Amino acid sequence: MTMRLGILLPPRGVIIQPARRPPVEDCWTIARLCDDADMDVWVGDSVVAKPRLEPLTTLAYVAAMTKRTRLGTAILLPALRQPVVLAHQLANIDQISRGRLVLGLGVGWGLPAIEREWEACGKIHKRRVRDLEEHMTVWRALWRGEPVTMTGSDYKLTDHTIGPLPWNEAGPPLLVTAGNRGEIIPAQIERVGKFGDGVVTTYVTEDDIRKLRELCRAAMEKHGRGSTGFSTCVYTTVRLENDAAKAEALTTDFLNKYYGGGVNFRGMMGLGPAATVIDVVKRYEAAGVTDLCIRLVGEDQVAQLEWFIRDVLPGVRKG
Repeated sequence: MTMRLGILLPPRGVIIQPARRPPVEDCWTIARLCDDADMDVWVGDSVVAKPRLEPLTTLAYVAAMTKRTRLGTAILLPALRQPVVLAHQLANIDQISRGRLVLGLGVGWGLPAIEREWEACGKIHKRRVRDLEEHMTVWRALWRGEPVTMTGSDYKLTDHTIGPLPWNEAGPPLLVTAGNRGEIIPAQIERVGKFGDGVVTTYVTEDDIRKLRELCRAAMEKHGRGSTGFSTCVYTTVRLENDAAKAEALTTDFLNKYYGGGVNFRGMMGLGPAATVIDVVKRYEAAGVTDLCIRLVGEDQVAQLEWFIRDVLPGVRKG
């Protein structure tokens, strides 16, 4: 299976400069470039902690301007939303994109700003894991197209259905977070095994990836869910520069500002000349990664993507 390459749109970056009338055209240019290059497009999620373009309406717009690029979330935070309404929105995007939606799902960092974000959205931060699992259960029930009767924390379904249904009968693939920074947490592995069509992770090494894949496959088999087509998506960071030291300095500064500090940036990142980035991408593929979500660093992301498509992509795809 050939690893799919994708680019994280910069909807947070454009909002910073400024929020009133941000240069959103950069996002659409990147989406079109990705579609032409047969690369995927991913979006992140936050409401008030890290303001950005809203992910679902953004993906719906991108769906209309592209033909083959897959539309991914890295990472969507379902627990900030109501599950029945979100099931409808996701099915709608999947339908209008003809089955191109891929859902990377998580519960967010345990930082004070994230806790306040849950409060702002009328949700309980300590309940976010249970809420995520409840979402996935409700979505899959509604996406089958049969009347659903089910009661949860903030919904009551009584012989209800939704429409449209997802493009494919199984619905969009659900990639559940686990193993971030190489931390193996049994409850996360169990969640992938019970709910996921694959795993999404970040800040990992090749050994981390191999171990994570093995554990997640075993968890899926434990729950009687065949792991055929099991997806492993890694969210990583790339900065192309002929000077590797400059790329590393720019990236460190970018990530500290992006997260507000306090995050361990371990694992592999493609920082430096095209040959260095090609090597890192190929190492991800050799470790078993099926989907690579690349966050480009800097305010010149269109130029960075053009450079990536011109000098990195051919080197990766030639085998």
